[in-house]
Amino acid sequence: MMNRHYSINAKNYMSDPLGGRMCNEQKVLIVDDNPELISTLRYGLDSYGFQVVFCETGIEALNLAMNIDFDYIVTDYQMPQMNGIELTKRLRELSSRVVIIGMSADDLGIAFLNAGANDFLQKPFIPYRLAMMIDGGDILS
Repeated sequence: MMNRHYSINAKNYMSDPLGGRMCNEQKVLIVDDNPELISTLRYGLDSYGFQVVFCETGIEALNLAMNIDFDYIVTDYQMPQMNGIELTKRLRELSSRVVIIGMSADDLGIAFLNAGANDFLQKPFIPYRLAMMIDGGDILS
């Protein structure tokens, strides 16, 4: 598996489906090794105008987080080299400010929250739900 990251730099503002405004000033790191989900989130979050970086492993995410001041980090649970719970613990050691959102098809919300995540998304979900969590402040803690 080839490690790579993708970056999206979109327009300043985009309208959401309900007529509000979403701002792209939020820097978001998405950590997932599923190419289909990456493609869906790339298209969906790009349409809302967020500044998004994608990577496929927890190790790569840690390296990026040490060099870029992300506002949000969204991580899958099941990934090669390091699972999302361990990544969440390590990210929380690096920063108490970054908002961490765990995601999984399994019911791992409590485990992510106990590891230091701010919220959890059950897969499958639509990109709009994630965009609202980022821009709309729909965060549990």
